[in-house]
Amino acid sequence: MEEPKKTEPKKAFAERHPIINKLVAIIILFVVILIGLFFIKYVFILIGKGVAAFEDFLKRVANSTDTVVIVAMITGCVSIIGVVISSIIAKIVDYRFNVKKYLYNKREVPYEQFINMYYQIMEDTKKPESEKTAEAEVISMMSEFSRGLTLWGSNRVAKKWIKYRKQCQSENTQNLFYLEDIIYEMRRDVGFIYFG
Repeated sequence: MEEPKKTEPKKAFAERHPIINKLVAIIILFVVILIGLFFIKYVFILIGKGVAAFEDFLKRVANSTDTVVIVAMITGCVSIIGVVISSIIAKIVDYRFNVKKYLYNKREVPYEQFINMYYQIMEDTKKPESEKTAEAEVISMMSEFSRGLTLWGSNRVAKKWIKYRKQCQSENTQNLFYLEDIIYEMRRDVGFIYFG
């Protein structure tokens, strides 16, 4: 018994004729671009006709209306535009204030953890070795602060914290100064401006 011959699956047209496929793609792209250009031209023509019609309307209204009425209409339009712009600006300012307030409330907990950790470290420098906070507890406090900072801290505070952590790996006497820099950035985050 002879085995039936396996026929290879028929290739797609694009695989059999890649050059023709590319030419068709270029022609379609060219046609789409032409249609797009004609559409844009048509839209601009319509906009031009609309502006001209509105201009004619304004001229007819201005010629047939009393000057006092025109002044009142202009004053009303300026007033409406002023109210709309001022309400938009008020909404933007209110939104920014609410975002700052929300972030301040979220940053309060990790920043307070940092301050507690900072003062714990400062107090430990004055204590004898046997009474100092255990290294595991300090690492735990740092880890807890890092979690809160990662989510809610500002970029400036996070960068200073990363710099401090890198400096901690080397025995550097400047570490407390890095901690102070972090405190200044935190104060800036919560609204106290530091110039220094």
